[in-house]
Amino acid sequence: MMGKFAVTTAFSIVYAYTAELYPTVLRNTAVGACSMASRFGSIIAPYFIYLRSYSVSLPYILMGSMTALAGLLSLLLPESYGMPLPDTIAHMQHFPGSLYPPTLTLTSLDPFTPYPNPYLP
Repeated sequence: MMGKFAVTTAFSIVYAYTAELYPTVLRNTAVGACSMASRFGSIIAPYFIYLRSYSVSLPYILMGSMTALAGLLSLLLPESYGMPLPDTIAHMQHFPGSLYPPTLTLTSLDPFTPYPNPYLP
């Protein structure tokens, strides 16, 4: 019963964080895509038991390594504590922790002006 509680809690936290991560113009689509990916994982999870025919420990190794990989990849996500949520894609590209250099600040972006590309001459 504690395992079910932990899974439900983790799902709720990830669902709320996913909604914070994406800019407003993409939020509904992105949360829907992440929800679809999680449902796909729920569909294929029961079939992991059939990997025991190859090795008894293979399902445990596979699930443990995927969990560790997901935890390590979550370290690459930007920190959103105390930051305003991004409203446009241009805001998201310059969000602290993103791969793009911070050439513009969140307050200086106007959603109605074209986005200047710092990589083009």
